[in-house]
Amino acid sequence: MTDRRSPVGGRRREDAARRVALEDAFVALTDGVVITDADGVIRSANPAAFRLLGEAELPGHRFEELLLVSGAAIIQDTPGNRVRRAWFPREERMGVLEIVTTPLGDTGVGTIHTVRDVTAQAELLRLKEDFLIEVAHELRTPIAAMSASLDLLQQDAATMPRGQMTAMVSTLRRSAYRLEHLVENLLDAGSIEAGTLQVRLMPMSLKHAFEESMLFIQPLAEAKGQRIDHHFGRGADRVVADPRRTPQVFSNLLGNASKYAPQDTSISVRAEVHEGFVRVTIRDEGPGIAPDEQARLFQRFFRSRQVREAAGGLGLGLTICRAIVQAQGGEIHLESAEGKGTAVNFTIPKARDLPEEVARR
Repeated sequence: MTDRRSPVGGRRREDAARRVALEDAFVALTDGVVITDADGVIRSANPAAFRLLGEAELPGHRFEELLLVSGAAIIQDTPGNRVRRAWFPREERMGVLEIVTTPLGDTGVGTIHTVRDVTAQAELLRLKEDFLIEVAHELRTPIAAMSASLDLLQQDAATMPRGQMTAMVSTLRRSAYRLEHLVENLLDAGSIEAGTLQVRLMPMSLKHAFEESMLFIQPLAEAKGQRIDHHFGRGADRVVADPRRTPQVFSNLLGNASKYAPQDTSISVRAEVHEGFVRVTIRDEGPGIAPDEQARLFQRFFRSRQVREAAGGLGLGLTICRAIVQAQGGEIHLESAEGKGTAVNFTIPKARDLPEEVARR
């Protein structure tokens, strides 16, 4: 009989405890783990493997004959490591499993397979690829317009009629505004992600911010025959906000309204005082947004499927608007119904009126 206090007895207890710990870890892993013998027959699998592979039974079956495994595509194949990916339906998009196969030692007695759900990583990669394509597309249009205008000016500036010269300069100006707007949104998206977005709050004119944004928006609206009607109620001009970023909010919201609304429609801008804030409403006559998508509209890169094919864009505008509005102490929300247009409302803290404004009342 072995004394429990002897070194041998202690080692046995330690080995037993280690085995129990390994078994518990095997069961608790969120990644699937499947162990097969030299013939490829499954000898052991943890609960996650059953869930990820969608199988009710695993031990005794050949691993390579499982539905998701047999249809998997090889991503990497080296002597000590084989990586495959399998795609499967998952709600509204495809799910992706990554299966990594590694021999158990050099004896060929078996193989260990790890199964991981990489749907989120694959979706992120797809979003990044789509984002880069969209950025290139958005940059190409104003750059092409600027290049064409500059070529004409270089060739014919000395003899070009004044009216044509003015039109060329206007084209250059619109393209420059568009590039500036795009770059500013890209930089702000990075600041929001890093948590470093800053605003400088001071009393300012809301009307001036709107008029500044119209330098960018008016040409876009005119190209589609759209009308932008605006009304600022009594006392709705003076606000406490960032003079640089508030026009950006107007530009993003009006740009979306113009982009997604049909030709020859109206876009309305209304500002009214409400409980110490100025409430701004921008309403369009576009196709509206499905209820199941509205909660996701403020996410980065998200664009409604109803307008995704009809208009370009990076899916950053609403994300940036929300960050700026909230940093200024306001709130922003959206109201929309399919076929009935969209209204975006945001609030800005009201500033004290100037003495001359009080005297005019």
